[in-house]
Amino acid sequence: MSIEGKLKLNDKKRQFPIFLSIFSNLKMYLSLQEAFDCAFHHKFSFNDFITLNAEQECQKLGQKIFSPSPKFKKYLQFLNKYIFDYAKINENVVYSYRQDKSPFDAVARHANNKYFFQTDIKDFFSSINANDVEIVIDKNLNATPISDIRDYKNQLLRLTTIQDRLPIGFPTSPNISNTCLFPFDNEIEDFCIDRGITYTRYSDDIILSSNDKDILAPARDFVVNKLMFFYGERIEINHKKTKFTHKGGKIKLLGLVILPSGKVSVDMKMKSHLEILLHFYINDREKYADYLKNNYDGDPAKISGQLNYINAIDNSYLDKLRKKYGNFIVDIFYHQAIK
Repeated sequence: MSIEGKLKLNDKKRQFPIFLSIFSNLKMYLSLQEAFDCAFHHKFSFNDFITLNAEQECQKLGQKIFSPSPKFKKYLQFLNKYIFDYAKINENVVYSYRQDKSPFDAVARHANNKYFFQTDIKDFFSSINANDVEIVIDKNLNATPISDIRDYKNQLLRLTTIQDRLPIGFPTSPNISNTCLFPFDNEIEDFCIDRGITYTRYSDDIILSSNDKDILAPARDFVVNKLMFFYGERIEINHKKTKFTHKGGKIKLLGLVILPSGKVSVDMKMKSHLEILLHFYINDREKYADYLKNNYDGDPAKISGQLNYINAIDNSYLDKLRKKYGNFIVDIFYHQAIK
C-alpha cells in the first residue's frame, strides 16, 4: 500500500516533511521506496536510484573533490534529509553542518577562558572510509523513519563513498563525517567535563580551552590517543596546525579572534582588506578593480558575503564602516548592488 493510502490522504502535492512529521508522531515508518516515491512524486525511478553508479555520475574536480550530477545531487540530498540528518551527533560540542549553528557559536563558548589548545584532523573527509559509513548505518540511525534502512546498506555505501572514501563535494559527506566522530566527541566531552575544560568541534577543527594551563596540558595526548583508539592510524591530527595559545597573544579560532576583553570579532586581516577595498572604491576605481581581482577573485559577491558574516558576528564593526565610508557605500556592497 502506498504511503498516501496508509495516511488516507489523496493530495499527492503534499510535501514529504509533512508526512514525515505525521509518521514520527504516530510512530509509523516508511520503506525506503515509499519515502523515495513520495519525495520525488515518481519523477525518478527507485530502481535507478539504488543501482546508480556514483563514480560515473560525478565530475572529478580535484584529487579528492567530486561534483555529483544534478540528478545524483538530488538523490544525495534525499538521503541527507531523510536518513543522515537523523544520525547521532553530540550536539553539546559539534557546531559544524548544523542549520542553526556557526563558527561564531563554536568560538564564543571559549571567549572567557585564558588558555587554548587547537588542532585539526588531517585529510578529514578522505580519512573516513566505507567501514566508518557502515558503522553509521548500523549504529547511529535508530531515529530515522525508514523501516528497512539496513536492507539497503550496500547501496547506501555505494552511493555515499567513492573508492572506499568519503568524497569532498557530496551533500551527504558533512553529516556522515559528524556522525563518524560521535564516540570520539563523547569521550573528549567526558574528559573535559571532569576537568572543567571547554570543548567544541567545527568539522575537522578541534578546540579545547580552560582557565588553568596545567589542566589543559594533557589535552593533546588525550585527543591523539582517542583518535588512535577509535580509528587506528587512519584519522590523526595535523601536527603542523596543533598549538597551545593564551590570552595576551593573538587568539585566532576558525577565522575569528577572541579579544582580551573576551569579545569575539573578525580577524584583523579581513577587516584590513575590506577597508582598503572600500577606500579604493571611493577614491580610485582602477586600483579598486585591481585589488578586487587580486584579493577577491574579481567577485564583488565575496565582499557581500564577508560583510554579512561580519554583521552576524560583530555588527559594531559594520557600524564603524558605515561611519567611515558612508551608509550608501557599505550598503551597495552589503546588498551586492555594485556596478
